[in-house]
Amino acid sequence: MNERINNELKNLEEKIISGDFVSEAQKARLWGGADVIIEKRMTPRTKRWLGDQPLVISFQQFAPRRRAVITPYARELSWLFSQLRDIYSRQIDYISKYDFFGLTAQTAMDYHENNPETNCKELLLAVIEGCRKFPTIPE
Repeated sequence: MNERINNELKNLEEKIISGDFVSEAQKARLWGGADVIIEKRMTPRTKRWLGDQPLVISFQQFAPRRRAVITPYARELSWLFSQLRDIYSRQIDYISKYDFFGLTAQTAMDYHENNPETNCKELLLAVIEGCRKFPTIPE
């Protein structure tokens, strides 16, 4: 893994474990981008958006599809997505962002499904761990 990214992910993990992220996260805008949205609850609008999956022919490595992460920790997860966007900014482009954020969202969705009693910190740390699997290039 890229050394800079690894160090920044470690710093981010420390911030989450210590709880120093909470006030920042409460100010975060809910995430919407790269075919991913994060919300506290499923709405009719979100259901329509998910149901309208476009046919995409792309150079993405993974099957493209829209994802909605529904979590009580929507602001915190949105904050994390913004942090990850900044950390990986030199690694993702206009195509790979769909893979990166799609896999990151899927990690959060899978974690919630397999751990229904999870807390916020556990979710955020699981998402960071999932990001470590994203291939990086030396900078």
